[in-house]
Amino acid sequence: MFSIFKKKVLGNFSFLYADLHNHILPGLDDGAKTLEDSIELLLGMQQLGYQKIICTPHILGNIYPNTPDTIAVAYQSVKSVLVENGIHLQLEFAAEYMVDENFVDAVHKKQPLLCFGEKKCVLIEMSYLAPSPYLEECVFQLIVEGYQPILAHPERYNYYHKQPEKYKFWKEKGCWLQLNALSLTGYYGKNVKQAAEKLLSEQLIDLLGSDLHHTQHLYALQYLCSTANYRILSQYPNFKNAII
Repeated sequence: MFSIFKKKVLGNFSFLYADLHNHILPGLDDGAKTLEDSIELLLGMQQLGYQKIICTPHILGNIYPNTPDTIAVAYQSVKSVLVENGIHLQLEFAAEYMVDENFVDAVHKKQPLLCFGEKKCVLIEMSYLAPSPYLEECVFQLIVEGYQPILAHPERYNYYHKQPEKYKFWKEKGCWLQLNALSLTGYYGKNVKQAAEKLLSEQLIDLLGSDLHHTQHLYALQYLCSTANYRILSQYPNFKNAII
């Protein structure tokens, strides 16, 4: 099989079974641009040991105004060419929702949300510049409506680095926390890496995601497999990736 990796991968992510945060579907956001991009990324994920991929394109106002219909079209375009390209991954789709006015409106109107797993998991995120004033309200309402809210990459919200009590606060509210594997490589900077390591050491993380956008992220995931943090990940007791 064709390999995108120039070096042999020293470890893999088969212990996770599933990736639940990525931008692999083509032409929807800042991730894959073409169907060929999607195939390359999926081949790389397969080589890294994943068995199931839940695609989560952004839904973000007028910037990425995706809908269940537009996402479904992109999903079907990818799914239809998996076998002919030697890809044997299970493929599903949901979304990554920005917690903004549009999302608040959708939640209050009880519009069906793109979710995954038996627990109806909904992946949400905030701006990196400032916390969303709607987050607590949305987490509460999602739980009331029978969803399991998942806060994407909490380690990347720099404003929480000096407020570490916020992580436990969201956990107590019933929100799961999803760490980006890339954060442990230093890809987003030293402070994010340190925050990620601390969240793991305190066992506050529920899910590990790739947040994969392009091939450079694949190479970073490959590099992670050769680090001490990979050994920590492979022995971490709380990941729920395999049961969603």
